[in-house]
Amino acid sequence: MKTLTTFSLMIALSYAWIGLVAATDHNLSNQPNWLLVSDSEELDRTWSQALVFLPETIGGKSNIGPIKGVHLPETISAAQDGDTLPTVLYLHSCEGLGHHREDLRRLAKLGFVVIAPNSFARDYRPLGCNEEREKFIANFDLTVAFQKAELDYAVLRLGEYSWIDRKNLFLIGSGVGGMIAAHYQGADFAGHVIEGWGCRGPNPLFDGIRAPENVRIFSAVSKNDPWYQKNPGFSVDCESFIKTREGSVAVVLERPAHYVSWYPKSRAALIRFLTRDMDVDSEALTADVPTVVKSSDSGIKLREQWSDETVYSAAKAHCLKHGKKSYLLSAPRDGVYSFICE
Repeated sequence: MKTLTTFSLMIALSYAWIGLVAATDHNLSNQPNWLLVSDSEELDRTWSQALVFLPETIGGKSNIGPIKGVHLPETISAAQDGDTLPTVLYLHSCEGLGHHREDLRRLAKLGFVVIAPNSFARDYRPLGCNEEREKFIANFDLTVAFQKAELDYAVLRLGEYSWIDRKNLFLIGSGVGGMIAAHYQGADFAGHVIEGWGCRGPNPLFDGIRAPENVRIFSAVSKNDPWYQKNPGFSVDCESFIKTREGSVAVVLERPAHYVSWYPKSRAALIRFLTRDMDVDSEALTADVPTVVKSSDSGIKLREQWSDETVYSAAKAHCLKHGKKSYLLSAPRDGVYSFICE
């Protein structure tokens, strides 16, 4: 295995070259700090401040925190009792991890250790998109290079953990993270999940799926994704790249959405894709039935399974039985919704 020093040098040279090409060929000469792409201290920040969610089987409940905060190696080694554990490496979209915490929690509920590097933990990390306007902006190429280097570094760090079930190690990316997952060429993962990325862009460098042919692919995207409607040249075509890949799945939604993997149409397919080689009841996992925490004729507390739609429906049905209407008391906490019946 390469040492971190050798690895950092190799990545520095390759991304410095990419920066030169980008500045020359794509009129990006005004973009600063390309050499920071592979800075070893910057890369380590993205890893040490990654968010971690642990499955209930080893954590009592899904735990959230940076790797250093939860002492990941020690925590898992003490809890796993010699077993290997299915694991997800999650790449966030251009806006950061804020939109993805619920997705990470859901993945942990399936039994995965979930590690999500934080690209914004870098001391220097510009935005590559304008979330409010749903537009990619000037630093897009630079931030993509940042996250590609962070993925390479994360794979190296994952190699330190003997508790990972390599047959159930998945790479999941959302938005720009989905593009990076689609383009990763290593054979380190059993499957890549591409969410909110259509596999076509205005530059051929953005196109396609470059994972090894024996790696399964799951793609979920909306053909009416507002990001593609507002950024000319981007389009939805992942299905054409994976149709020859055994065990791969492409889901295309109609609704105008960017974060799509947990909508009803794609959720069950994603769960089956991820758990295919795990000793679990996939069909039971796909059922979206909320758990009743507490109920009376004056209200009900429900724990969400996968979506809030079934929670609201169940609360409405419960209150109707008592001739009343349901009202949500406050924002849900840890997946638990509290309703009153009036």
